[in-house]
Amino acid sequence: MKTLVFLLSGGIAGTMAMTLFLLLPRWLGWAHVDVIRAGGSLVVGPGNRSAYPVGMGLHIGMGIGFAFVYYGFLSLSSLPFNALTGLLLGSIHGVIAMLLVSILIMEHHPNSKYHNRGPATGLAQLGAHMVYGTIVGSIASLLR
Repeated sequence: MKTLVFLLSGGIAGTMAMTLFLLLPRWLGWAHVDVIRAGGSLVVGPGNRSAYPVGMGLHIGMGIGFAFVYYGFLSLSSLPFNALTGLLLGSIHGVIAMLLVSILIMEHHPNSKYHNRGPATGLAQLGAHMVYGTIVGSIASLLR
């Protein structure tokens, strides 16, 4: 039960920080990074008003789920689950997400406004996943 609570807490906290990190470039006017709405519109269709809430729901659900995936992956190894191993997994996860976002969302999204977002989108994805992994690992390290 303790493991469930810590992983759930870590997933929620990590996802909140990751979300802020993903929204920061747009809020500061550096770039128009909108992967949450873009992901939601892949599910509900381009131009649908519910794209953002659907995307946010998917984002939160996956953020919680990946805390358990990280834990399961590290349980198979002799590595502890802490901030450093969380950062490592977040970095690997971020590179994979960068590639998937570039291919699925930026190049093949049905709404052409998501096709050309530039390197800020990929860098925001990488940084957000690194922050996520560090926070999830930090909270999970309290399990010891």
